[in-house]
Amino acid sequence: MMRQLIRNAKIVTGDGKTAPFAGDVLIEDDHIVALGSVTRTAAATADRQVDAAGRVLAPSFIDTHNHGALGGTLLGESGLPRSCELSIQAGVTKRICGVDGLSPAPVAAAQRSQYAAQLKPLDGAIDGEWTWSSVAEFLAWHRGRSVTDMGIYLGHSAVRRVVMHNLARVATDEEIAAMAEVVRREAPLTLGLSTGLVYNPAVYCDQREITALVRAFNGVKPGALFPHLRSESDNIVASLKEVVEAAIDGGGGYCNEHSKIAGASNYSRIGEMESMLADASASIPTMANMYPYTAGSTTGDAIFPPEIRAGSRTEFLARLQDPDVRRTVSHKMRFDSKSWDNFIHFCGGLGGIQIAGVRPGVGDAFLGKRLGDVAEAAGFSDMMSDGAYEAVFDFYAANAGEISIITHYGNDATVERFFRRPDMAICTDGLMPGPGQKPHPRAIGAFPRALRLGREMGIPLIQMVWRLATLPCRFLNLPDPVLRAGADASLVLFDAETVGEKNDYLDPLVPPAGIDMVWVHGQAVLDHGRFIVPSPFPGRILSSPLKAG
Repeated sequence: MMRQLIRNAKIVTGDGKTAPFAGDVLIEDDHIVALGSVTRTAAATADRQVDAAGRVLAPSFIDTHNHGALGGTLLGESGLPRSCELSIQAGVTKRICGVDGLSPAPVAAAQRSQYAAQLKPLDGAIDGEWTWSSVAEFLAWHRGRSVTDMGIYLGHSAVRRVVMHNLARVATDEEIAAMAEVVRREAPLTLGLSTGLVYNPAVYCDQREITALVRAFNGVKPGALFPHLRSESDNIVASLKEVVEAAIDGGGGYCNEHSKIAGASNYSRIGEMESMLADASASIPTMANMYPYTAGSTTGDAIFPPEIRAGSRTEFLARLQDPDVRRTVSHKMRFDSKSWDNFIHFCGGLGGIQIAGVRPGVGDAFLGKRLGDVAEAAGFSDMMSDGAYEAVFDFYAANAGEISIITHYGNDATVERFFRRPDMAICTDGLMPGPGQKPHPRAIGAFPRALRLGREMGIPLIQMVWRLATLPCRFLNLPDPVLRAGADASLVLFDAETVGEKNDYLDPLVPPAGIDMVWVHGQAVLDHGRFIVPSPFPGRILSSPLKAG
């Protein structure tokens, strides 16, 4: 039995109501045994004491949209898994993966290598081959590989691949029925249904398919729909309507994932979106999340029209070498902003797309630079020219498509309006960086930045802790993290007056300020900038209850 006493803390319980109060916290193994006033007799039993020096002690945070379930399991320099290094520095001890419809399971054995290649720019690559097919098998592989807790959503694209591979067409009724059966089989160990309607192969579906899969999931257990909208730019309102209706008709809840609006001509549509979300919340459970930045990040092939990405990775790269395909694709990328979510259009051109990840040894010189820089280096100053796009295609082909990007699409006013919503949780959407890469700073900075923004905007600290720690757990039907006797001792100690991000788009891996200590189930894993490697790793698999009856 191990007892720890945290003295002189400013305790924020996470319930969103109780005012911060001074006190001590006594931990025994993985749970809290006393909170506020700890008797001298009980304090004397502590094996270790920590002086909080008046800092805030709160339940640690939950990242509701994370990409660290695969490559993030590889150990970093600290001896902790890479995804855990990034999370712990920000006070996060729970990560939800399987996002954007791209859960690592289920997967047919014959498709493992193709699917691993698709996920690599987002989730990184594991050390070795995929050995799993089902969600249960993946979780068995993952168990023991994480210091932080991890749960997954069931991914629409993963389910569709099992039934339809990467076919670029709408599903038949028989295929939808087969997908629904896969959902019912795999749902019990997952936390909800995610979809990514800009990613293969979910991009090829229709609304009836989404609705049927939501309904199948909710036949097994209560679960929300967690979508990446089909469009976050010119068609954003219609795209939001599509998934909200699917969630309502399917009998589940709805989470507005990484809430944003892309493209200057679309910022004014936030009122329509908020009205639609308000209507939905009147009939189903709803939540939203966001990373509080004006730029996003994703896999590099998202800049291409969906039809070009169909089939295998080899087929996609072959199309990029075909002169006729290049002419057609470059015209669509330059001039069509309506039939698909055109990243280059809503980022204002090639100069709005920053290069975050490349194939090591191939594209390193352009890390942190823009696609416009790639065109200029090839001798093309006109960013709308055929030559500029030819240069970009050549760059993608040379890197075998293993590119991740940062998309500069947003504005501060829209970020602030979303951020002030009381139902807004925080996420990183953090992609797993390879060695030498320059990922989006949100991977470390999102939660410290949220605390800084909350402080500067005058949002009460008790509301911010509620949104970062408790709101998502209640929405996902996970154990309540509110601090009280008997509660889990996953905690964060931080300086409310100085906490904030210190990194940026060109230097993204700088640790934040003000996060002093982090505990996972009672084990200290961060102590004033020093990682502590526990053995065995304490991370658990997060699960939610099945449907009653």
